[in-house]
Parts: sequence; C-alpha cells; structure tokens
Amino acid sequence: MDGMPCWADLTAGGGPDFYADVLGWSFTADDVAAHHEAVALVGGRRVAGLGGPAGAPPGWTVYFAVEDAADAAGATEEAGGQVLHGPDDDGRGGLVVVALDAGGAPFGLWESDEEAAPPAWVEAATAEPGTTRTFYAGVLGHTHRPTDEPGTTTLHLGDGPAFGTVAFAGDALPHWLVQFAVGDVDVAAAAAEAAGGVVVGKDSRRAVLEDPTGARFAVSG
Repeated sequence: MDGMPCWADLTAGGGPDFYADVLGWSFTADDVAAHHEAVALVGGRRVAGLGGPAGAPPGWTVYFAVEDAADAAGATEEAGGQVLHGPDDDGRGGLVVVALDAGGAPFGLWESDEEAAPPAWVEAATAEPGTTRTFYAGVLGHTHRPTDEPGTTTLHLGDGPAFGTVAFAGDALPHWLVQFAVGDVDVAAAAAEAAGGVVVGKDSRRAVLEDPTGARFAVSG
C-alpha cells in the first residue's frame, strides 16, 4: 500500500552470518540491486537488502511504498526534504529513491509491483517531531495519533492500524529505527551478543540491538 513501510536495507553494516544467526534469515545474490551484496529471505520472501558503498556509515534505512517514485521524490523536495539519489533501478523492474526528510533522517521510497515482507514496526526519532509529522503527512499521507507517552505519536494511513511511531530524540541524530519480528526476543538478543553484537536495551517483548559495526535495529516477539 502506498505510504506503508515495505523494505529495509543495511549500508556497510554486519554481514549475512550475523543476521542469519540473530534473525534466522537466509540470503540470495540473485537479481540484487547494484548497491546490495545480498538479499535476505524469510520463507522465500525478500525482506531486506545488505551491502552499500564503502566508507558510508553503517545503518538501516526504511523504505516506503509509492505509486510513482519520481512524483514522490518531487514531493520530498517540496516538503523540505532532500533527495540524495534516484529514482534508480532496483534490479527487479522497480525504482528506488534515497532521501533525507525535513528533520534530516534518511529514508527511502520504493516503486515496485513486488510484495516484499515489510518490517514489523518502524520508529522515527527526531529533535523536531512536528516537522517530521508534517513532512510525512504531506509526502506519504501519514496521519498521527497521540500516545500515552508525552510527545509521541503513532503513524497511520487514514483510519488504518498503527505501523510506527514518531518520538522526540533529544540530542540524538534524526533516524528511523527498523524493527523485525522474531520467535523469541531473549534468544535473538543472546545470539546477537554471541555473534559480536550489543544489546542496547531489552524487555520481555522487544530488544534494541547493534550489529558488530554499530548498525542499530530492533527485534520484537
């Protein structure tokens, strides 16, 4: 659906072995985009891309589905964002755009007929929540509802269910945190530590992890 999280990719982060251990992913090099070294699979469905330009900081980027990548790129610029590159061929008949939102957080846009498995949840952390909410409302049609936590809103499309949050980030750099589903949070956290990663924070339902390069992501059960 247009405006929904649909893909995630990792730039210069940990390799397939780490994510296979933690998330149970398998990998393929078939039909990968030019900026990917491998694509992760779950049950035969493509869920994420790994790889990226040498020298780039490690990190995960969330992509949102759009009907027209060129139009969405133009809307990004008009709303105060910055297109970094694209629309580019995704290697499978679609188009991708990588951009910065109006608050400075990297994100992507993906025009494709392919149905990949989306992240379980996404979270925007920003020093300017109002700017971020306004930006994504204008570009992707996101609506927002306040939560019980002051300054935090959930992301929706129309009256649909929540698929993410926007929260104040304090002094942290603006970013999106991508969350993946796992069968057991404790097992995934232990696997991350055993494979050289770091458990940043954890409760019974969720853990925030870093891979060995420092790329941060979350898992939920």
